[in-house]
Amino acid sequence: MKTPIVTFLFLFIVLQSDAQAIMVLKSSGKVVIGDTTQISTPGSYNLYVQNGILTERVKVSLKTTSEWSDGAFSSTPSMENVAESIEKNQHLVDMPSAGQLVKEGYELKEMDARLLQQIEWLWQHMIRLEAENKALKSEINELKTGNSPYKK
Repeated sequence: MKTPIVTFLFLFIVLQSDAQAIMVLKSSGKVVIGDTTQISTPGSYNLYVQNGILTERVKVSLKTTSEWSDGAFSSTPSMENVAESIEKNQHLVDMPSAGQLVKEGYELKEMDARLLQQIEWLWQHMIRLEAENKALKSEINELKTGNSPYKK
């Protein structure tokens, strides 16, 4: 009894537009939506939608904590390293180039982790700058009031 139901579902899912399939569920479990003569599902991907997906929500799951950037605070690059990366590569430390993204694309969860890492690095530098700013303000106030240890 399973064969007629599967056949019916397959025929129902393969939608036709002027005798051209616009959605195909392959026997491998892969789904192609769009011009099925021009697109396929490369590698281990199971779904390809030709002109994009519009949705209100996307949830990305992580298998392990190693897929996230919790270690970013312990590996914050110096401002010199950041400036050097921008000057030499035209992009931030640990970020892919535009050419690399065009060639390879990117995984959403990996890019989210990289962007969070960049934000965490910015906060590290902001915290350092705030402490430096407070120390400088204190020193300026001491100089203004004459309570400076640097007084001649």
